[in-house]
Amino acid sequence: MQITAHYTLTSDEALRGARTFKRSWYQVAVGAGVGLMLLGAYSLAAGQQRIPGLFLMLNGLLFAGLPEVVLRLARRRRGADAYTPVEVVFDDEGLTLRTQASEGGLPWSGFAGIQRQSGFWIFRTGPSRAVLLPERALDASASAELEAFLRARQLLRP
Repeated sequence: MQITAHYTLTSDEALRGARTFKRSWYQVAVGAGVGLMLLGAYSLAAGQQRIPGLFLMLNGLLFAGLPEVVLRLARRRRGADAYTPVEVVFDDEGLTLRTQASEGGLPWSGFAGIQRQSGFWIFRTGPSRAVLLPERALDASASAELEAFLRARQLLRP
């Protein structure tokens, strides 16, 4: 197998990709935030002390909203030209990434999991690290070839 893809992420794609990659962390944070807000509301409604109830509600708001705020601020800080063109090469040995400034690669055994979700190929290298490849970077035949290769090696998650 030898597949080469060229792409440049847009800031909107980077935001959407980060949301997709961190989906479970988002769900945990929002769930914990809603739980804290409900606990604070119950504390206020039950006529208990007012300060702990307000404290719980404010912390719940932070848990629920902070992940999105952090991603949006990071996107602004990077600016419009922060994403450079990338070349990705898939072969029988692994994945190689090239930009104007750097080059690096990983063998297939270096990936913790690979999945296709919400318009992205997500190549996880650890719990909080991944290579995000937008599906638009591969044409239909290359995408089908990559998927067949990954399924044959049992690397692709359902």
